[in-house]
This record gives sequence, C-alpha cells and structure tokens, in this order.
Amino acid sequence: MAQKLLMIALSPTMSEGSIARWRVVEGGVFTAGQVLCEVETDKASMDYEAPRDGTLLKILVPEGGRAGVGDVIAITGAPGEDIADLLAAVAQAAPARSGAASAPVTGRRPDAPPAPQSESSPKAPPEAKAPAPSSGSPGERSRPVASIHREPAPGLPPHMPPSSPLARQKARDLGLDLRALRGSGPGGRILLRDVEAAPRSEGMAELPGLSAAIPRADRRVALSGKRSVIARRLSESFFTSPHYYLKRRVMMERLLDLRSAVNAGSDRPLSFNAFLLKICAAALERHPQVNASWEGDAILEHGAIDIALAVALPDGLVTPVVRDCRSKGVAAIDGELGALIERARGRGLKPEEFEGATFTISNLGSFGVEEFTAIINPPASAILAVGAVRSEPVALEGGVLAARPVMALTLGCDHRVIDGAVGAAFLSTLAQLLEEPGRVIV
Repeated sequence: MAQKLLMIALSPTMSEGSIARWRVVEGGVFTAGQVLCEVETDKASMDYEAPRDGTLLKILVPEGGRAGVGDVIAITGAPGEDIADLLAAVAQAAPARSGAASAPVTGRRPDAPPAPQSESSPKAPPEAKAPAPSSGSPGERSRPVASIHREPAPGLPPHMPPSSPLARQKARDLGLDLRALRGSGPGGRILLRDVEAAPRSEGMAELPGLSAAIPRADRRVALSGKRSVIARRLSESFFTSPHYYLKRRVMMERLLDLRSAVNAGSDRPLSFNAFLLKICAAALERHPQVNASWEGDAILEHGAIDIALAVALPDGLVTPVVRDCRSKGVAAIDGELGALIERARGRGLKPEEFEGATFTISNLGSFGVEEFTAIINPPASAILAVGAVRSEPVALEGGVLAARPVMALTLGCDHRVIDGAVGAAFLSTLAQLLEEPGRVIV
C-alpha cells in the first residue's frame, strides 16, 4: 500500500531540512535501514534511513528543496501502484501548511492547468497549455513539487540559472559566476558537483582590469537553513539572557614556552586551542557556578565539563563539543578536537557532537582580532572570547619595561546565573592558570 514518506526530526532542534542528495532514484527498490537521502540541517548533513522495505514511487522534494518536519517528501509503496489519489491528498493539504490557501505558486490563473511535473520536460510558454499531472487534481498546482527548481531561487536575478543552495554557496566561495557553468541536474540545474568540477579560471565574477566593463550589482543572498537557525538562536540568547562582559589581559609567555617545549620534535604538534580547553576546564572545576545553565525555576550546575569551540564554516558557525575535558589530557583533547573540526568542515557532525556544551570558547586570534565580545551559546551561561597574542610593553619588577606576549580575554556571562563577582573570580583564576600553566598540565 502506498504511503507518505515524511520529513522527520533528525536532531532534537531540527525544524526543517534540505534534501542534499537522493540516494535512491524514483522507481528504485530499497530495504529497511537503507539510506534514502541525505538531509542538510542547520548544523550537519545526516542520512535519512528507510523505516521499511518498499519502492520509491515519487520524489516530491527534489535535491536542494526544503521541507519542514512533518512535510511529505516522497511517496513509497509497491512497484506500479496507483498513487494519484495520494498525490492529490498531499497537494490539497500543502496550502494549509504553507498558509497560502488558494494562491497559485507559479503566477498562473487559478483555473489554469498545472505545469508538468517532470524536470526533464521543457517549461511551456505562458500561452501554452501545460499537460496536467498524473493525479489530474487541480490542487497539485498549489505546491511546487518537482517544478520547484525551474524558476530562479529567491534572491537571484531572473537571468541566473537554477542552482542548489550548496552550489551557490560554493560558487561564492570560489568566485565563480554560475552563468558560465553547465548544470548536470534536472532541467540543467547546477549542483555542487558542477561547481567543484569547474576550472578555477572559469566564470570569475571579477577579473583584473575588467571591473569597469562588468559592474557589480546589488545581490540578495537567500538564507540557508543553518544561517536562519543561527540568527534565531543567537537573537533568542542575546535578548533573553542579560549579558554582561568582563575583560582581562593575560601574560602568555610561560604557556607559549610550555607548548613549544611539548611540541619540540613532534610530528603532530598540539594546538593552542587544546591547551586553552584544558586550562578552562581546570578553572571551571574550581568555579562550578560558571559551568551552569538557567532552567527557569532552577539553576543546573553541570557535573561534566563539556566545552565547545566555535568553528567558522562558509555557510555559518558550528560549535563542536569536547566532552568531559576535566578528565582528559591536552593530547587527548587535541585529538578529539581535530577530528570534530574535520567532520564539521565536511558537514558530518552528529547532533550530540555539537549540542549541549556547558561552556564555549570563541578564538579569533588567528584573524588578528585583539579583543571582542561574543554571544552566549545556550544552554551554557558563559562564553570566553579569545583575542590574538600581541607583544606589548610590560612593567617588570623594579619598573623595567620589556616586551612580553599578552592576550586579551573577554568573558560573557548570563547575569541570571553568574553574578559579577562570581564571573570576576572565575576570570581571575583562569588568568592565573594561563600565566602558570604548569599548575594544570603537570
């Protein structure tokens, strides 16, 4: 019996996702547990496994298309089964979910027949009568299913070719002009693989000496799922949690010397961030009030010290979490952190690897940023912003001035959980441990 295949929540915070790739084609047979498609959420790309055996009769959300949790993304059943009634029911229910009860999505008259559902067939001219879908239901035109990618994506000028969100992001990163590429997807749609295979010299948006001939126009960038979620969560954090900030400059000479000594002759040197996570864990162990979360009617002081490190990706921010940093050495933290960052860049993080941190570190020192403030990453109640190490004049004993490496720290705190004196005490302990790292490492 034919059944609807619904978009499910692949992570606790997922409300919608994008179909990155269908692993089973229409008409393909699959077994329970087989991966049907890859779904992009706000943080990662995850596999959607088949809940049962069957045949993929109809794909309703193609690659690059978005769907909310509970939306129908495909129809499954037995080979050759009639799904006309089921498609009609899906189309009839679609306007109620989208809030567009009767407005046609393609700009045709309400009584006009819908466009064909095949990506391979050419788009009919406005005056031509397009053939009806197999279901014969006029409600089918209320939801852009397979025809969703024949029109330019929102925010793109009308002369731009159809393309997937990942392809557009990659093209922006590489400086490629999508108009110079040929798409291999349905209807000539440009996919990520097309952008990755394009010669780097092809389609450059702006070449030396040609800027006057090819003026840059305003460009609207459609929000990715990740960027939308980042905007919503950080807005909720900043406007819900009463933030305040504490700043302190720290002498870094001994920590840098210690790291150099540990890494001397090593084939795999330990990262600065690994030392930073370990030392922060030691400071949090001494100040459990900072390793805490606001729960509305109570404050939860976490037993484990799970520290996240903010990692910048082309399409947004992700915060992989190293669990139980208190019981791990610097080498173990570094190995785990490196693997998490690698998976994050490949969009392979699992939800449990980027959610639930009790403390967060954001380090922009490698970009030359001297100091900055950061927004708290819930459910944590504090975030440490780390600036670049700079050589600065420092007054030594006897009033002698000397150049020493100094780093600026800015601690952001949720005042509902962490009072000013508590935050200041934690920052003082952290500064002492950074300046005397042997008290933690040995």
